[in-house]
Amino acid sequence: MPRSRVAAATLALVLTGTACSTGASKGTDTNGQTLTLAVAADVSTWDPAVGAGGNSLGYLQAVYSSLTTLNPADFTIAPGLATAWSYDPPKTTLTLTLRDGITFSDGTPLDAEAVRANLQRGLTTPGATQSVLAAIKTIEATGPNEVRITLKKPDPGLLYQLSMVPGMIASPKAFATLKTDPVGSGPYVLDLKATTRGTSYTFVRNPTYSLPAKYAFSRLVMKALPDTNAMVNAALSGQVDAGGVPGATLPQVESGGLAYRKMPGLILGMWIVDRAGKLAPPLAELKVRQAINHGLDAEGILKAVDKGNGSRRAQMFAAGTPGYVESLNSRYPYDPAKAKKLLAEAGYPDGFELTLPSENTYLPALYPIVAQQLGQIGIKVKYKPVSSNLITQQYLAGTYPAFMYTYTSTENWLDASLFLAKGGVFNPFHTADPTVERLMDKIAVAEDAERGPLFQELNTYAVEQAWFAPLYASTNLMVWKKDKVKVETGDDQLFVVLSDYKPVT
Repeated sequence: MPRSRVAAATLALVLTGTACSTGASKGTDTNGQTLTLAVAADVSTWDPAVGAGGNSLGYLQAVYSSLTTLNPADFTIAPGLATAWSYDPPKTTLTLTLRDGITFSDGTPLDAEAVRANLQRGLTTPGATQSVLAAIKTIEATGPNEVRITLKKPDPGLLYQLSMVPGMIASPKAFATLKTDPVGSGPYVLDLKATTRGTSYTFVRNPTYSLPAKYAFSRLVMKALPDTNAMVNAALSGQVDAGGVPGATLPQVESGGLAYRKMPGLILGMWIVDRAGKLAPPLAELKVRQAINHGLDAEGILKAVDKGNGSRRAQMFAAGTPGYVESLNSRYPYDPAKAKKLLAEAGYPDGFELTLPSENTYLPALYPIVAQQLGQIGIKVKYKPVSSNLITQQYLAGTYPAFMYTYTSTENWLDASLFLAKGGVFNPFHTADPTVERLMDKIAVAEDAERGPLFQELNTYAVEQAWFAPLYASTNLMVWKKDKVKVETGDDQLFVVLSDYKPVT
């Protein structure tokens, strides 16, 4: 079960908020306070145009400003480099008003032309950024601090994407060297002399960043610790001040005296992607898909595989987002008898054989459990091993009718576009559904206040159609040294941001 492209959304740090600077070429450590964070992977590139998400996101947001920012408590969009924005009535033209007087750390002005150049470069550079900006038709600098973006069709997720990597703005003078040497206008600048690529990255405060009080530490160190045990040991031994660790390590965390907060993690479950029954005809039947949902013991699997560190989920949208409906999580209780009845009603009283892929990279103990439970209701699972380097390629190429997968839900429009829409990459058979298309067309042109109920209607419909059999959302732990750091977050906040870290003294 490969992790999704944003699998690090709850590990270590993900969002750092916007960063606006008045220009500086070098940073200085003004008060000696250093924050050392553990991150679950190395940074893959410093170039926003190439597109880097997941664990790389925290690195990039230390040095770059984004056009908008995401409020981690409720997923609303707030100003960043853009102080205001507006759409025309058809919602195909977005006008951004930029902050005045901003410069990059190399002294280059951060104006409308710099923003246009960055977005245009993202559109023409193969990678994730190009994919998520695909709805953009043209970008114009219509004034020193005004940018006009014309869309091929309405894209409700664009403002969200502009708060992520696609909206990070780099100095045009540094385009040629951004992969290894970032130049932005963020709260920090990368100290190359104090950095060991692949293991540890040191940042010092950008002294002319316009909101220095938001970032209490003058020096930041990010350590790449991809091994879970190494990350836990680093936190317990004091090598890092804070980081993300699996929920199963809670006893170690508590005995080690670390402060912690439980954070939502990956959604684990089965993706029933052959909705029209091209490879597996029974999956075209609604009652068969619903039988699979009733036939999997989510609570039992949670205890057996993740030691109970998670919460039941029967929906793919994230808790805290507009489309999330808490009551949907009880839609498919474990009920083998009902599952058998549904199979019989669908015309499969004796069950059927289902070929699924398996791999040994992530939670291999899950596969025999799934086979055993589905076997109890008459679905005979036959596994075909897949090499770890071919997982995503085969899963998203329509090679298998269903597969076990882990996914981190983020913004509702992005998620719906990926796994519900006909052209979504996580809808590999590109099955169209008129209800999905109707609702997404309405969401695309709806006002912000109207989208929540529409997303909930879309979510409810997807759950009823049983295109997925989600089991649970895993729980991760955000841990920190309570004698060194305090983490200030809202009760319902989904992510920890850099500005949430404060020194104890």
